[in-house]
Amino acid sequence: MKDKIALVTGAASGIGAEVCRQMAAAGARVVLMDVDSDKGEALAAELDGHFIANNVSDRDSWFAAVARCIEAVGVPDYAHLNAGVMSVPADRPFLAIEDLPLDNYRRILGVNLDGVVFGLQALIPHMKARGGAITVTASIAGMIPLPIDPMYAASKAALIGLVRSVAAGSPDSNLRINAICPGGVNTAIVPAALRSEGMEMMPTRVLAGEVVDLLQQGASGEIRVRMRESEPAYAVPAPALT
Repeated sequence: MKDKIALVTGAASGIGAEVCRQMAAAGARVVLMDVDSDKGEALAAELDGHFIANNVSDRDSWFAAVARCIEAVGVPDYAHLNAGVMSVPADRPFLAIEDLPLDNYRRILGVNLDGVVFGLQALIPHMKARGGAITVTASIAGMIPLPIDPMYAASKAALIGLVRSVAAGSPDSNLRINAICPGGVNTAIVPAALRSEGMEMMPTRVLAGEVVDLLQQGASGEIRVRMRESEPAYAVPAPALT
């Protein structure tokens, strides 16, 4: 990754922050994007990177942020579309789907799904000639039931379908698009209810290592699962159409 340009969303904390640290340690020039300017700027200073405020759920914000990135640093070689939220804050109780307020519904789809769609729309026109890779943070919740947060599961399932379909639509592209599907990762968005059930939480450094590997050598359309620290990652093949 030496001298490559790497853009990360949700970069101020959690998985995104650790991905930034690992890529910077490998010699990449890191562009951090987040809505938390204080934490984002502090980490960018620590990593000798570049911070750009970006509300990923806003299409105009995405295009403006990419334009600023290109002007300040250049076209990214790698992008990790990582920003994500759950339907309610981690310290709030589970809400059944019929009780989920409209604002919460709009927010989770805005960040988790729109944030990736708009990112692809803003980045692909610039990155496709350059090559490299875009890795999306999906979740094992997109493949198995998550009764505690159906909308989180729905948004992550949508990302898996999106990544596979976009990759299949450009089979000869130099730009690879893939996704990481983690099990539990020790970040601030994990609900207290899941922690209380004894769900194993991976350190962010473990999941970040998989992301960096996907960015460098993951196949286009690859959906990679890393459930826990003690088990290796594996790729989930797409079902055949016939």
